[in-house]
Amino acid sequence: MANILIVDDQKSILMTLEALLTSDGHSVVQATNAIDAVHHLTQEKFDLVITDAIMPGGSDGYALTRTIRKQPHLGKLPVILLTGKREKSDVEKGLESGVNDYIIKPIDPDMLLAKVRTIVASNVNQTSAFSEAAVAVKAEWEIKNEIVAVSELGFTLHSSVPMPLGKILRVKSTIFNEIGIEPVAIRIDSCEDLNPIENAWKIHGHFVGIAEKELTPLRLFIRSKQSKAS
Repeated sequence: MANILIVDDQKSILMTLEALLTSDGHSVVQATNAIDAVHHLTQEKFDLVITDAIMPGGSDGYALTRTIRKQPHLGKLPVILLTGKREKSDVEKGLESGVNDYIIKPIDPDMLLAKVRTIVASNVNQTSAFSEAAVAVKAEWEIKNEIVAVSELGFTLHSSVPMPLGKILRVKSTIFNEIGIEPVAIRIDSCEDLNPIENAWKIHGHFVGIAEKELTPLRLFIRSKQSKAS
């Protein structure tokens, strides 16, 4: 399906990533540092880069991403940052460097593959295998929106204003308090015009930087909503 460059100084992580990605039909090329990664990028076409955030040798995943973004032929190449950190400063650093998304260690196989499919295919329907619960909770960024569904991967919202694909937004909503997690940014995957006359848009965004410890309360929240609806 996709040709993916994976970059990590730990052989065990590379082996895990390769096993997961190849089992999903992707082809994989390994690099153990940013210098080798850049060499591969100049020699071969890739659909996605998954890179560790912290690597020895004077270059890390943030620097690699900035290098990619400066290259005209690579500027739009999707990059997923692999990291064991979930602090706000680390997320901000990654977003500023130009990463498309985060994978938090330890790696959740289902979450990894789902995010890879979403980014590579740019098709929100790829996430339909995940359970989803209907909700009606107010949310806002610069404008007011309504979250109409929440899944393990992200939110579906109704909005009066369209959002560009790939844009990363920080949603303010009480739903995070209901779930029991800190607010998580979302990356816009799709924006569907529901009613051109009334300016109604259906927007889907997947979570950026969600960790396994946050997935547990999120899954419990979804199940409780599903139980009440049945």
